[in-house]
Amino acid sequence: MFDSDIPGEPESILDRFVDTLPGLAYRCDPEPPWEMMFLKGQVETLTGYPSAAFERGEITYGNLVEQDDREALTQDVMEGIGAQRQFSVSYRIKTRSGDTKHVFERGVPVVDDGEVKALEGIIIDITQQKAYEQRLKRQNDLFAHTQKMAAVGGWEIDPRTDDLRWTDQVNRIHGLPIDESPSIEDAIDFYHPEDQPIIRQAVDGAIHDGEPFEHELRIITRHDEQRWVRTKGVPRLEDGEVVRIRGAIQDITDRRKREQSLRDEQAFTKSIFEALPDLLYTFDEEGSFTRWNDQFRRATGYTDEEIAEMGPLDFIAEQDRGRVRKHIEKVLVGDETTTVEGRLKTKNGDLIPYEFTGAPMMDEEGTLTELVGVGRDISGRIERQRQFEAVFNNTYQFTGLLNLDGTIMEPNEAGLSFANADRQEAIGTKLWEVLDLRTDEGRESVRQGVEKAKAGGSYQDELRVQDTDKEAVIDFSIRPITDADGEINLLVAEGTDITGLKDRERLLRVLHRLLRHNIRNDLTVIRGYSDTLQETLSDEKLIEYADRVDDAAENLLTTTEKAKQMVDVILDHAGDTNLDLGAVVKSVAEQLQERYPAASVDVSIEDTVVVTSDIWVETVFEQFIENGIEHNTASSPRVEVRVFERNGEGCVEIADNGSGISEDEWLMVDEEVRDEPSQLQHGSGIGLLLAQWSVHKFGGSLQHRKRDGGGSVVTVRFPFD
Repeated sequence: MFDSDIPGEPESILDRFVDTLPGLAYRCDPEPPWEMMFLKGQVETLTGYPSAAFERGEITYGNLVEQDDREALTQDVMEGIGAQRQFSVSYRIKTRSGDTKHVFERGVPVVDDGEVKALEGIIIDITQQKAYEQRLKRQNDLFAHTQKMAAVGGWEIDPRTDDLRWTDQVNRIHGLPIDESPSIEDAIDFYHPEDQPIIRQAVDGAIHDGEPFEHELRIITRHDEQRWVRTKGVPRLEDGEVVRIRGAIQDITDRRKREQSLRDEQAFTKSIFEALPDLLYTFDEEGSFTRWNDQFRRATGYTDEEIAEMGPLDFIAEQDRGRVRKHIEKVLVGDETTTVEGRLKTKNGDLIPYEFTGAPMMDEEGTLTELVGVGRDISGRIERQRQFEAVFNNTYQFTGLLNLDGTIMEPNEAGLSFANADRQEAIGTKLWEVLDLRTDEGRESVRQGVEKAKAGGSYQDELRVQDTDKEAVIDFSIRPITDADGEINLLVAEGTDITGLKDRERLLRVLHRLLRHNIRNDLTVIRGYSDTLQETLSDEKLIEYADRVDDAAENLLTTTEKAKQMVDVILDHAGDTNLDLGAVVKSVAEQLQERYPAASVDVSIEDTVVVTSDIWVETVFEQFIENGIEHNTASSPRVEVRVFERNGEGCVEIADNGSGISEDEWLMVDEEVRDEPSQLQHGSGIGLLLAQWSVHKFGGSLQHRKRDGGGSVVTVRFPFD
């Protein structure tokens, strides 16, 4: 088990771990040359290149790997990706300065819906470790030889004269000139004040009692530098009397630093293990636990003494033990790193879903000694998955997740029921093959929709499909889904059965066509009789009445035309396209100028404005320009139109010099658009309502104000996609 003396939250400890890591943490593409998406840590210290150079693609990490190591590295990584498991590998890299460094990499594939999207892991500089390993072996050999021969730095004391003689190497260790010869007391004074009593007692014991000594102590050199030395003294006796003491002294400062650094690293690693929320444990081939962290004890509810007497499968629910046993065998027998899901059984009988990952631990000879495991509580993940499935499958809307090629990954129950399809047969099949589309055009439309969504766009169309017992119309769309890096990795298809709505639309069109036909016929008859009356009557008053009847009939005919346009705007969708607003406005203005030659329509195109809309946008401009002409009491009716861009929107401003549109009329139109009751009753209001609905249809907005000197100014704003 691990004992931690370093408090702190897991996040802060992990942040500190990455910042002080002798290397880097990364996220990269899963294919060579492993272009980096994210780098953190001592990137430049390790490679000589800043992390930004990798993230901008100026250099790829794979190109730093020594040529002789690339094949083995690629094989290890690809095996990890293929098995979707953790991989560990050591190799050499060539830094920016041309130096060769040894590195250790541990990574894991990032899997999303069964597909490896990236690799994440750490790369640690082990160059010093490699050098230390070689140097430590040489030093150990030399140290053993020095113990026998006292050849590191020699000294000798004559107890009868208190003379002290040093070799040149001892002088160098103390920072003294070669020709300087200190006394015994001077030599003792070089030791750290806290260590002086130790060396003094050792020397006295050797002189008076003939006792040999060996100590590792601190000295303060002539240059005020603290160093660690290993000093050894052996008395030589003649006739029971100490006649001289000979010894050796070795500078072990570097070794002590390495040992301290190793202790610090071990303590730090243990503190990280204890702070992590996962279970960490090791057990041998016999199934006996050798180490575990505090979280293991807390999660299971057992004491350390109880855990030491238990086996790995004792913590697993009985129904899951067979699967977990195979997982353990793969690690201990097959030397594989594997992951398995199973329920952790606690002391009080609770069963908690966990994900267990096991890897083999080898000794220096490559012999497997233990299994190292990590257990992660996945209760929250499973609950989120259940919630998602509950929402996903309990909706009347057809929904499905697709691969980028249009292959169905996961359909919901509504979609399967509508298509009368089997889940297993649908998964892995192209979307347009599962939907029973009635025409080749429909199938091609869906295929094109997949391509459009894969490129980052959105697709929407009305499709005719064969339902279980009838032909149906569905409002169908396909949209892209991006990952955390903004990359498109999935598509979502959605459909709604609008067969009833389309039937009501057809009925509405028929009723509207019949009513409009009957009204137009009756109004034509009325206008005919009115003309006859005007020609035959001689009474001026009666002629005026007949003229009013004719005007009313003409207005009513105009209203029926606007009502038809309104129905078309509501029911038809001509299809979005890129429209040059300047060209559209100019075309409408020319038509109205020809229709009303007495009026003046001026168009000013200040900016080229292209928006995504449909041809019904022409209706908006026609209504406002025509309104500015028809309801204009000025002697010279004038309408000025400006096309410009402001604050990321396309704008069309229409100003007239007439009497203007009253606030009451604008208020009534707004109420109608919001489905609130109003007093909208006449044709002019219907025209405004038609324009307002059209603007809202393509996501735009209207602004209205009085014009200085008389008239109205209407601004139509278009969002840019």
